[in-house]
Amino acid sequence: MLIFEKAGIISQADDKTNISFSFNVPEGVKALKVKYSYNPKEVEFKAEAHHQIEEAMHKYGMQNYDIDGLMPVKNLITLSFDENGKYRGACHRQPNRQLITIAEENSTPGIINKPIEAGRWEVVLNVHYAGCNIHYSIEIEGKNV
Repeated sequence: MLIFEKAGIISQADDKTNISFSFNVPEGVKALKVKYSYNPKEVEFKAEAHHQIEEAMHKYGMQNYDIDGLMPVKNLITLSFDENGKYRGACHRQPNRQLITIAEENSTPGIINKPIEAGRWEVVLNVHYAGCNIHYSIEIEGKNV
């Protein structure tokens, strides 16, 4: 059964933030299956990517760097989960398409293996880097088996 679905756009103004969404997990759910994606993975316009690299190098006082050697500039948005106000785990990985399992056993690495508690959960978009507008989609299914 589908228990949460959200799609939206993350902008450069959301860079280095966490965006949290609450959802309810009903009694009897044994596992959560999370489908997550975002696009684009890379900042598409080369001139914008070059500008972002130059700003970062200036910010950290770096000189004599090879801009092309630092390309492409990649967006990075990862997920973490809280279960009834307690940390359940995080999937801080590079791919922009992920399937995540949360369950008593065989959870995706980074997620704590234990029974699913019914109640208020949160999925958090951890925006590590947003170099352009990024479209994201999260779909969470509850499994009873």
